[in-house]
Amino acid sequence: MQPDFAELNRFLLDCPPFDQLSQEQRQWAAGQIKAAYLNEHNVDELFRAHSPALYIVRSGGFDLLTPDGALIERLESHDLFGFPSLLTGRGVVNKLEVIEDGIVYILSADVFDQLRQHSRAFEHYFIRAHEQRLLSQQGQRAAPANAYGDSLQRLVSEVVTRTPIGLASTATIQEAAQCMRDEKISSVLVVDDERLVGILTDRDLRNRVVAQGLDYGIHVNAVMTQAPATIRGQQTLLDALTLMTQENIHHLPVLDEQDRPMGMLTNTDLMRQQKSEPVMLISALNKAQSRQALVDEAQHIPDYMHSFALRMNDAAAVGRLLASLTDTMTRKLIDFYEREHGVAPAAYVWLAFGSQGREDQTLSSDQDNGLLLANDLNEQQLAWFAGLGDYVCEGLADCGVPKCPGNIMASNPDCRRTRAGWLERFTSWTESPTPKALMYCQIFFDSRNVQGNKRLYQAYREDVARLGQSEFFLGNLARLQANVQVPLGLFNRFRGTESGKDSDLVDIKRHGLALINDIVRLYSLHAGLTEPRTLARLHLLEASKLLNRKDNQALAEAWQFLTQLRLQHQLAVWGTEQPKNALDPDDLSTLSRRQLKSAFRILKDCQQGVSLKFGRTG
Repeated sequence: MQPDFAELNRFLLDCPPFDQLSQEQRQWAAGQIKAAYLNEHNVDELFRAHSPALYIVRSGGFDLLTPDGALIERLESHDLFGFPSLLTGRGVVNKLEVIEDGIVYILSADVFDQLRQHSRAFEHYFIRAHEQRLLSQQGQRAAPANAYGDSLQRLVSEVVTRTPIGLASTATIQEAAQCMRDEKISSVLVVDDERLVGILTDRDLRNRVVAQGLDYGIHVNAVMTQAPATIRGQQTLLDALTLMTQENIHHLPVLDEQDRPMGMLTNTDLMRQQKSEPVMLISALNKAQSRQALVDEAQHIPDYMHSFALRMNDAAAVGRLLASLTDTMTRKLIDFYEREHGVAPAAYVWLAFGSQGREDQTLSSDQDNGLLLANDLNEQQLAWFAGLGDYVCEGLADCGVPKCPGNIMASNPDCRRTRAGWLERFTSWTESPTPKALMYCQIFFDSRNVQGNKRLYQAYREDVARLGQSEFFLGNLARLQANVQVPLGLFNRFRGTESGKDSDLVDIKRHGLALINDIVRLYSLHAGLTEPRTLARLHLLEASKLLNRKDNQALAEAWQFLTQLRLQHQLAVWGTEQPKNALDPDDLSTLSRRQLKSAFRILKDCQQGVSLKFGRTG
């Protein structure tokens, strides 16, 4: 039946989130709504006829139940249901039980999608409502399957089930195009002797073949993307999302433990797994067409990340996702600057340092970035990059990423150098390791290429790694780390690290996590590694004779525990003026206090090991 238009308009004006629509949008929506009288005899028929849809209770009373009969929510006038299926694309599994006959308004999936596209407030209302539904159903089997944290913690191998489609590098372009057509795929793996040597995508065919007027008989290896980014089947979909966002790619080859191709993961595969929350946020950031639009989208990040962090069992995933979001905003700002000022006049790399470089950002991390420039630039070119540094750093600040109190940002000329300039600076630090130089090294040795010339970055990073292997420098770095007091005193009691009224608090960042990062960095520098992430460094160091397997595992476990504890604390003090990294051990559970003491004992032991192995060489 068709509801009374005027009465329905008044009702929607008092029914969030329709009250946040413009008058024109609300009136249009009212014209699309149907009404149904619901009782116990027709409830199943109504669901079959209209699902998926958004349902709005006008009158009556209903119980929303899980498939096994557990109560999800008691629904009364102005309550809404049916939106989880509209957000995720999953089938309707819940049931409705009529407690009191009444009228339900029905909004079709097409109308719901159009309202989401035209009203950000409307869309965010349902995303948050879905999050709360998931949190309230933690004990149910139905809900976690829809949760972002669970879906993106799936292994890549669970999603990539199709046999890999590959061609030899000597296949012709025409053969590749025919293969992609026949297999209905948008990319193909290029494989020689069971080893991946490249990939060919439909974009490659369009841009490198058709647009260039090339002969279709030439070999694939002439136009393929060589040495593409890859991921292993035992990594998670969150790892894949982070890598694809950082590399700005839509196709990701998947390898097994023997480096043999398992298949291809695409952006579409990820979107099928999860159609809401951070994936949508990353998509919205990427679609922003102006600086202001990007800033507006970024305002939603804190609330999104807060709810995401509450649901995640892996605190490291939160850091990776935050770094991915910061990377995305950085690239968009660079793109906006180039639109206004023309493309970059020379090769460059936007560098992420510190926590963004290590991909372990937190809800309170500030900016640490810089610019690596090609050598021999003229004044005009340097001025272009100076403008870029100012524009991006100001833009990130407007997006909610605070400026670095120490001015370690690309807007600072000291952090905007040519390759020769950076190497001169690192040489100075390693040959004359003053306390200030050593402090800088704790930040600048953890770097990552966010955007720019990969060859320039790789050459720079290898040069920096060689400089970091200086025994004299490593010895001084070891002594600096030995001076950091682990917060355990006599009889294994906690010792506060703060002063004044906060003297009982322990800073688990500086005297815990940062110390682990410093110790692992020291071993990595000795080994000449260029990997910036702490856990990945430990993985690469497993075969090192310098750090035994037991200490390696202990450091990894301590890092993971402290990362989780720090995140839990930050969530607990969310929105308050309380310290974000310092906590009172007496507020912890008995188990957490015991684990914290164990982590600190591991740090004490590893400090002693560092002193023995490096302390005499400075």
